[in-house]
Amino acid sequence: MHELAATQSILSLALDEAAKAGAASITKVSLRVGEWSTIEPDCVRFCFDVLAKGTPAEGAELAVELVPVRYECEACGLHYTPADGGFSCPGCSGRRGKLVSGRELYVDSIEVRHAHTARSKSSRGK
Repeated sequence: MHELAATQSILSLALDEAAKAGAASITKVSLRVGEWSTIEPDCVRFCFDVLAKGTPAEGAELAVELVPVRYECEACGLHYTPADGGFSCPGCSGRRGKLVSGRELYVDSIEVRHAHTARSKSSRGK
């Protein structure tokens, strides 16, 4: 299950960045996951919930944005999403395209909560 290893890396990155920012907790981690990334978002959510227990990320929302598969036609430069299982360019019918999105997996953003420091005022008697 490669989702476990990927989720461990995601959580580690989020915890490191939150610590650098001096955050008390992580409230949300947003991911961008390509449709062809071989990562199952529900599996990542499950692993994240399990791995985050007892860390500043416990209870954090894991938002996943699916990135569609997009090609760039090598003949005419058109960016397109393959339709109906075919890979021909809808602009020129060319059959040579370069994959430009759909395989990625990365942390897009991390939202944190900072600890509120209460300042107490002391009064001195004279």
